[in-house]
Amino acid sequence: MSIDIDIAVRELTDRAAITEVLHTYARLVDERDFTAVAGVFTDDCLAEYGVREAEILHSSAALVDWLTRQLLDGTATSHHISNVQISFPDADHAATTSYVYAWHRPPGAVADPIILARYVDSFDRTPTGWRIAHRRMLAHGLVGFPDGILRPLSRRTEPASEQAAV
Repeated sequence: MSIDIDIAVRELTDRAAITEVLHTYARLVDERDFTAVAGVFTDDCLAEYGVREAEILHSSAALVDWLTRQLLDGTATSHHISNVQISFPDADHAATTSYVYAWHRPPGAVADPIILARYVDSFDRTPTGWRIAHRRMLAHGLVGFPDGILRPLSRRTEPASEQAAV
């Protein structure tokens, strides 16, 4: 019984730590502390933020450079993370899905662009804690951004209950 409790406590602790990483990412981007953003990713991460080759990033350093270029103009942002779901294929890896609502205010903009998306992440347990090893952003919708800049979320054509019956 003690082992089951230990495993449950570890999983709950891991879930809280992973959720904290997701929220820390959002806060650091909004604070424009892009160097610190690298700390929530593994050094050799893969981050897929769009469909263009320049938005597929192969390290935390490349991610910092990309974020800096994207928001260098002084764009204010407010990222909100919700609907966090976490699974553990083993004790040192996690798979997450979370939703992001990302409001942007570029300098001099007439309207405030918004991204409604999903982060699909793989996490690794490292000596310094849980870190994102792979992030894929899938768009639910865009407001005020050009079409085609983000990978769209695949849509089901029939209810999940009907798909399961097939």
